[in-house]
Amino acid sequence: MAHYQFIPRISRSALNHIQVLILVSLLFTCQNNTSNNRLPKAIDGKLVLSESMFQKQTSIKLDGEWEFYYQKFLCSEDFKNQNALLAKEIMTLPGFWNEKQIEGKFYSPKSYSTFRLLLTLPNKPTNFQWSFYIPHAFTTYRMYLDGYLISENGIVGTTEIETKEYWLPKIIFFTPKTETVEIIIQVANYKSLNAGFRQSIEIGTQESMIQLKQSRLALDIFLIASLFVISLYHFTLFLLRKNDQSLLYFSMYAFVSLVYKLTSGEFFLLILFPDFEWRWLIKFFFLSVYLTFPFLLSFIAKVFPNETNKFCYYTFQFLFFSFSIFVLVSESTWIEETLFPAEITMLFCCIYTFWILSQALIKKRESAAGFLLGFLFLFLTVLNDILFEKNIIKTEIYGPIGTFVLFFSQSFFLSKKHSKLNLLVEKQKEELEQSVLLNDRIYHSNIHSKRMELELYKKTIQPHFLMNSLSAIRYWVSECPEKSALILDSLVGELRIILKVASKQLIPIGDEIDLCRYHIGVMKMRMEKEYKFKTVGIDNDELIPPLIFHTLIENAFTHEDSSNAKLSFGIFKKNIINHEKLFSLYCFIVYNHHKEKESNPPKSGSGTGLEYVKLRLEESYSGKWSLTHGKSKKGYRVLILIQKN
Repeated sequence: MAHYQFIPRISRSALNHIQVLILVSLLFTCQNNTSNNRLPKAIDGKLVLSESMFQKQTSIKLDGEWEFYYQKFLCSEDFKNQNALLAKEIMTLPGFWNEKQIEGKFYSPKSYSTFRLLLTLPNKPTNFQWSFYIPHAFTTYRMYLDGYLISENGIVGTTEIETKEYWLPKIIFFTPKTETVEIIIQVANYKSLNAGFRQSIEIGTQESMIQLKQSRLALDIFLIASLFVISLYHFTLFLLRKNDQSLLYFSMYAFVSLVYKLTSGEFFLLILFPDFEWRWLIKFFFLSVYLTFPFLLSFIAKVFPNETNKFCYYTFQFLFFSFSIFVLVSESTWIEETLFPAEITMLFCCIYTFWILSQALIKKRESAAGFLLGFLFLFLTVLNDILFEKNIIKTEIYGPIGTFVLFFSQSFFLSKKHSKLNLLVEKQKEELEQSVLLNDRIYHSNIHSKRMELELYKKTIQPHFLMNSLSAIRYWVSECPEKSALILDSLVGELRIILKVASKQLIPIGDEIDLCRYHIGVMKMRMEKEYKFKTVGIDNDELIPPLIFHTLIENAFTHEDSSNAKLSFGIFKKNIINHEKLFSLYCFIVYNHHKEKESNPPKSGSGTGLEYVKLRLEESYSGKWSLTHGKSKKGYRVLILIQKN
């Protein structure tokens, strides 16, 4: 019961928007038909225009009954020759002569013909200029005014070999010498399924026609530029977010629509490249039409995957790509043969797309209403264009406007979606930064706590060393005063350096080496033994944390020295480059040449001395150091690796 109540509520809201779109479209179409009924129509090859007609319209379409001469190329001289027997027929323009139906007569589209109209203009000054807007013909034409050639598209011929196709709408200016002018248009077609004019030939003043041409060209440029920006923008977003393929499909959808606009309307492609081959113009046009739907459907399927039926999706993709391949490999004569089945496929594809968007709207998917309304607007304009192409209604081409509305709505909702994602990312970034800041504070608090703890350990160790040293001095004062003085001097030197460097973060390694030598000197006199000390590769000015090697030497005396031991110490340093990074490797080693012990691999360890060394390294080179230690073949080894850049 709840489901039954839910659907009407959603559908009623969407239905109101749909009814508005349909009503606007119908009113616009009816308005065009009503205005067309009020305009003058050519009757029996004659059209009379008055001044009042141009006060209501910027241009007037030369629609109606034109004289028609099938498979004849006629000129003004032919009509002036009274002896010429011309079988005049009547044909309505815009229209195609292959659709002309006379019992017992067939008009082939692969042929040529002549159209003629006698046009009476309002009284104007002698030098007043008028202008024609001439759409492209199927597939080429030559236009005369009072016997003078004023416009030509391609090359008109009586055979396919003689004919060269070309499409480009034009405006032509002329100054009539008489009130009534004769218009003769020779049309030839050997490529298209239709022959004649699909759109109206228009007449107006020079100013009005320039304004009309500029407005149409400006609209085309606006749509082309908009589609280019939309395509490039979403393709750039895809490069930044390659996991979101809907951005790629939307970009490709905009690009093929851009190609469609370049190859239709005012044919901006031919304005840019006048020598562009007509055959490829037709191929690009049909490809842009047939590829629009696969990319649109792929985009919809990525945005609303749960509402997309895979079988229908792949069926439509196969059909449209089949049409596209056929257009690429076939001759232009056969391309139009695909139009009717393609239009049927497009109709069913639109119905299927409408079903997907309706399901998404019912399920309250994000932005479903906006996508549905934009698609409906496009569908109505495309339906108008198809009916216009078939000469069923007399309106204008509105497909590009519908395409722009669809792109604008979809771009808006995609931008809205990604704006929400960006806001979420920014919020998560702020939370992460706060978390990192908190962790950093906790980390430094722990460091400070350990530092205090280890300093406490150090203060415990140092008095122990000091008491042992004072006991030795006391012994030697009574036995040998001169030796006690030497011990005392070494001890004072060591303590002086410790007091100097203990509170610093980094000190020259030369001071650290001097401190080590003092300590070894004290122990040498205390223990009455010889200890060797060697350094290799040491730069005295290089900075290191204080008391590192001093602490390691203290540990060595504690754990490695004995009455039979004979110790020697070494500190070695070399630079290493790995993955374009510079490292300094310090090796501290103590040898006991009277103790043969089994070698163990380097490993991490614990102990007060090593913990102090690690803390000093972390304080100065946070995250950019490593320490390993263990037994060597005849002693003990510590390896310290520090990254320098």
